[in-house]
Amino acid sequence: MKMKLSVLLVFLIISFGADAQGFTFSDYGAISKQEIELKQCPFDKDADAVVIMHEALSNYDEEYHLVTDHHIRIKILNSNGIDNANVKILYRKKKDFERISRVEGMTINIGASGELTKQKLDKKSIYDQKLNDRWGEMTFAFPSVKAGSIIEYKYRSTMTHYGGLDEWEFQDELPVMNSRYMLYIVPNAEFAYSVNKREDLPITITPNNTEGGIYFEMNNIPALIDEPYMEAREDYLQKVVFQLSGYHTRDDEEKKYMNSWDDVIKELLKDENFGSQLGKNVSGGSDFLKQLTGMTAVQKMQFIHDYVRKNINWNDLYSIYSMEGVKSTWQKRQGTSGEVNMLLINLLKDAGLQTYPVLVSERFHGKVRTGYPFIDQFNNVFAYVLIDNKKYFLDATDHFTPAHIIPYDILGTTALLVDSKQGGLITINNEALQYDDKIYTEMDIKEDGTFTGKVTVTSKDYAKIMRARNYKQHKEDFLKNYFHKDGNILSISDFEIEQIENDSMPLEQHGTFTGNPNSTEGYAYIPLDLFSGIYKNPFLADERFSNINFGYKRTINLLTSVSIPKNYLVDVLPASQKIVNTEKDISINRQVEYNKEKNIVYCTIQVEFKNALYQANSYPVLKKFYKKMFDLLKEPLVLKKK
Repeated sequence: MKMKLSVLLVFLIISFGADAQGFTFSDYGAISKQEIELKQCPFDKDADAVVIMHEALSNYDEEYHLVTDHHIRIKILNSNGIDNANVKILYRKKKDFERISRVEGMTINIGASGELTKQKLDKKSIYDQKLNDRWGEMTFAFPSVKAGSIIEYKYRSTMTHYGGLDEWEFQDELPVMNSRYMLYIVPNAEFAYSVNKREDLPITITPNNTEGGIYFEMNNIPALIDEPYMEAREDYLQKVVFQLSGYHTRDDEEKKYMNSWDDVIKELLKDENFGSQLGKNVSGGSDFLKQLTGMTAVQKMQFIHDYVRKNINWNDLYSIYSMEGVKSTWQKRQGTSGEVNMLLINLLKDAGLQTYPVLVSERFHGKVRTGYPFIDQFNNVFAYVLIDNKKYFLDATDHFTPAHIIPYDILGTTALLVDSKQGGLITINNEALQYDDKIYTEMDIKEDGTFTGKVTVTSKDYAKIMRARNYKQHKEDFLKNYFHKDGNILSISDFEIEQIENDSMPLEQHGTFTGNPNSTEGYAYIPLDLFSGIYKNPFLADERFSNINFGYKRTINLLTSVSIPKNYLVDVLPASQKIVNTEKDISINRQVEYNKEKNIVYCTIQVEFKNALYQANSYPVLKKFYKKMFDLLKEPLVLKKK
């Protein structure tokens, strides 16, 4: 089904006063006959539970706090949905910015004769815990939940100010039958908003400028589940996002800001935690830069990048600002992503390199909507370096991506170059590098049907980065992830990995292996795709909600030789075959040759993806191709015992 996955709407809301007229919550605990008789979600027959409604009202109190009351009702459709009765409410704990209060809940069960039994949530079962310095979590579990139960709860969120107003999510991991939200704006403020939704899902938007409010409603929203090779969940979530865009002072002077990307750049360059940090000299920096004498521009960039990423620790917090300042980051040898990369930018500029800060939205954070000049669309700042018209994007918190390779998480994204003269939106593309694996396998079949062999894998560019990261972070799982094939009992020994620290050389992996092929009486089935890493078809679902984003182009070459003992004959030799999709941008090419004199089978398989991104409406074609590809990959060499 062809669909547009996002629609952009931007308006301004001007508030001069507000009350909560015009919005009424549904009666708490008042269950309708339709809800009692509901056995399955009408627009998602396979759902285990469904959100019947989520309604909320945001308003302000006499101290201009942002106060939001929520009311949620969920139907448990079968036993697999019972886990949805364990509720978690995440809130902003830092500096007591947000408080959760007025929590009430009940479980409603329907008897055989249709009578309702209501059991209240025990206050003692409500737990409040600190997750970290920034986030807290309130949790509670409903009692007596079973298939057919309805759980209902409500609570209040109180935030210190309207800076916490960011978005309302219509969509959930469960299908949602009704989601509605009423917002009243604090006096003298203007908020812009953007709606992100699929075009086939209607929305109701009702502004009320007299009272300074606006109402949103959506119905019958399918669940948003994680899909293989899905882009950021945020890109597909049906939601409305808000940002303060202006205000009125007491003397009625109108103040507006960040209504264009030029405005965003100007505000950033004036910000003491961003623009004021550019050009800061760090203590001892001049001594450090003396080490660059005699280096080319590229060598200087690589040296500084390597030094910062190996000596300045990232505290795992994302930021586009340097709140502590680059001098403090240099002295303490640690900081947020913004602090570490702003330090990197300053050192590169001090070295005479043409360097600018760029705001980025990494893949997991979601796409930047270019007609929507909101700074919250970005989650990080990178260094952008120009040398001989070649562009480099550097992130000193990434210990695996060298300076000459664009970090995977920003490939194909839009960034904001922050500079008074050259600033603006730029697209980050990379046509030169890809994921490149070459797998050389020598397999020797023994007379008893077992096999031994040697494997060498050469990984370049993004393949090296991914494998090196996996090896360093999950060493115990590395062999399992890359060198074990489902259905074959393999044992890897004498494993070695080389060039993991050398950014200019491919990653080399060597090992010996033994194993048992799948076999039946008199026959042995020898896999020809050992160690390819392509073992499980990710595209089996009937439908798909999101685009397919592989991140980069890919080429995988498998070269396999199979030495056959004298007591076996080749019974079935897979045919040489090439499969190409309709767009001719994905192909798999298998060439098989049997040397009877040496009794050796040679097989070469090349898998090539020339594009990184495929739209959701092309999923049926991609799914069909993947089935053919996996049928080919799984086709074994069949040996027959004499």
